[in-house]
Amino acid sequence: MSLTNFSAIDLSRFPSPTLIEALSYEDIYTNVLAEFQSRFSEFDALVESDPVLKVLEAFAYREMLLRQRINESAEHVLLAKASSKELDYLGSRFGVERAAVLSHSEDNTSENFESDERFRQRIKLALEGHSTAGPAGAYTFHAFTASPAVHDVHVDAPEFAYIDLPEEIQSYLPANTHLLSCTRNANLSKPAPGDVVVTVLSNEGNGAASESVLSEVKAHLERDDVRPLTDRVNVVSADIIEFNLEATLYFYPGMNAAEIIQDAKASVNQFFTERAKLGHDISISALHAALHVAGVQRAEIHLPTQDILINQYQAAHCLNLSIHDGGEHV
Repeated sequence: MSLTNFSAIDLSRFPSPTLIEALSYEDIYTNVLAEFQSRFSEFDALVESDPVLKVLEAFAYREMLLRQRINESAEHVLLAKASSKELDYLGSRFGVERAAVLSHSEDNTSENFESDERFRQRIKLALEGHSTAGPAGAYTFHAFTASPAVHDVHVDAPEFAYIDLPEEIQSYLPANTHLLSCTRNANLSKPAPGDVVVTVLSNEGNGAASESVLSEVKAHLERDDVRPLTDRVNVVSADIIEFNLEATLYFYPGMNAAEIIQDAKASVNQFFTERAKLGHDISISALHAALHVAGVQRAEIHLPTQDILINQYQAAHCLNLSIHDGGEHV
């Protein structure tokens, strides 16, 4: 199954733990002032310009900074919150290193590293990678580890059922012979028992994985310390369903149409980025929601004309995005 679907726990949706407290300078200052007054009940100079109050304000501000530093330190040990070097240290606890990506240009070759979010997802799957029984999570983890060009993965296997033959036909077959019928082909043209299908969505181009990426993933998954002995691994590229988005926006009076169209394009592109995964549909209702940025009164979608339904072996990719100015409308 895909990385997103396999990792059912979405860390980004977790609320902040009670360990990380909400900070308010006003609350801290009020408590500091109350503590001071309890110790010095004779103090009654409650004028903001009083030097004593200025010292208390400075003290409260420094306490807030200290508490914020404690909050940040706590976040650095949480997988959902850690970033940069702190995330690298968390990954090392599970034996997972941030992947390096070599980018080539005419002038030089530079080394970049995978994003925090991709690295965080691999850390979540790290324990799955220790299994030697061939679960989907293990294949998913190792596929992501094999190449930084892997954006999403779906792991599947065909299913078979025994055929119950009449005795007169069974008598013509060798002893202990059983016939199987494929009940689900897992997107293979010639499925056989033992097949494992690893569908790869790339982060390059329109998402179709190149032969070099597929070869890299297959070589890694066929290592003796990764692949179970009885599995036959098939690594294939995702089927890319391409489409165009054409829409007309109508605006409230007095709005800057050009700026709103740019905002709408940015909103739609962000939506496409979030949906660039295996098995994620592109629905008309979601496109309407993405197009309705501030200032948009109404949106008409000309293309696509219906929901784009995507199965687990496919991913959607928008070829062209065109948004027209429909003028003001109330």
